[in-house]
Amino acid sequence: MHTECTSRCENGEKTVDVLVTGAGGRIGSHLSRLLLAEGHTVRAFGLAGDPGLARVGEAGAEVYDGDLEVPDDLRPAVAGVDAVCHLAAALTTHDVPDDRFVDVNLRGTFNVLEAARQHAPAIRRFVYVSSDAVYLSLDENAAEAEDAGVIDETTPQRPGTVYGATKVGAELLCRSYWKTYGIPCSVMRPTATAAPAEFISPSSVFGRRWFVNAALAWYQARPRLSDEDRAILAGLREIDDPDRTLFLLTGPDGLAGTVTYGDSRDAAAGLRAMIDSDAAVGETFNIGPAAPCSERNFAEHLGVRLGLGVAEIRRPSPRRQWRVSSDKARRVLGYSPAHDPLGMIDEAVAQLSVTERSPM
Repeated sequence: MHTECTSRCENGEKTVDVLVTGAGGRIGSHLSRLLLAEGHTVRAFGLAGDPGLARVGEAGAEVYDGDLEVPDDLRPAVAGVDAVCHLAAALTTHDVPDDRFVDVNLRGTFNVLEAARQHAPAIRRFVYVSSDAVYLSLDENAAEAEDAGVIDETTPQRPGTVYGATKVGAELLCRSYWKTYGIPCSVMRPTATAAPAEFISPSSVFGRRWFVNAALAWYQARPRLSDEDRAILAGLREIDDPDRTLFLLTGPDGLAGTVTYGDSRDAAAGLRAMIDSDAAVGETFNIGPAAPCSERNFAEHLGVRLGLGVAEIRRPSPRRQWRVSSDKARRVLGYSPAHDPLGMIDEAVAQLSVTERSPM
């Protein structure tokens, strides 16, 4: 075992040496701070120049700048670690082309697994952070999604995007390294994960889902739009006061979908539990919020808290009525999320009020 494991935390437990890839991101930064607070060693891996990575370094992590696509960058970060939490990925929210999903999410995950196999002989956990995008397509299988009701870990993986497909492929790579080389892998499938402040910021990746002007700018900048996108854009353009209005997408029947936004702090806590639990090896866990809510309730609550109106846009296809279940994680890992989407809005608004009252 790595020499760091010979020391002990204040609570008497042995410390572990953990590599966190994507340590500057939403979940990775919280996970790194959780581990550091417990007295463990954190190796934070990410792209050079990432301000989030730098902040984790300031908190006490050992920072390793590098690229998942360059095996030589990974070797010093992986050497001798007890555990790897692999979060780094190309994300849909960053508008990257499909080939980047393949290069980063598939090839990059292979590189991390191979580095762990070669340079971390005593590794006792490899946790891969996947996505709920591995499940049903957002549009093609909308009717099936409505009938499904609850999505759990037994739901068939039929992704409708290249991003989701690369996540399925990376999960299979992890399973193959467990079966072939004995690397004890686990898979976490978080729902869309946010920090509370992102819900009230039009410039955030979540802002364009609810704020009219942010959505208009995003759709108008797309080089290509589907028929569905064009219908949504037409509806956005009909809204009289876009500066003071949120929008709610519904299906042709007027039904809104279900929000499954999770809090990055809860996701980090779920991931932390997977490092320790022997029952997690070879298993997959959905990690989501304390409670889901309807998109209608979310939009209306956000509007009330921000003093904005809500306009309804009916799109051609039905909205998803399913929710992602975290029951397995609760049962096996003791996962106990503390945040729900409406409470996250309240927290963000309260924090904004404190900031506005603070002296310059």
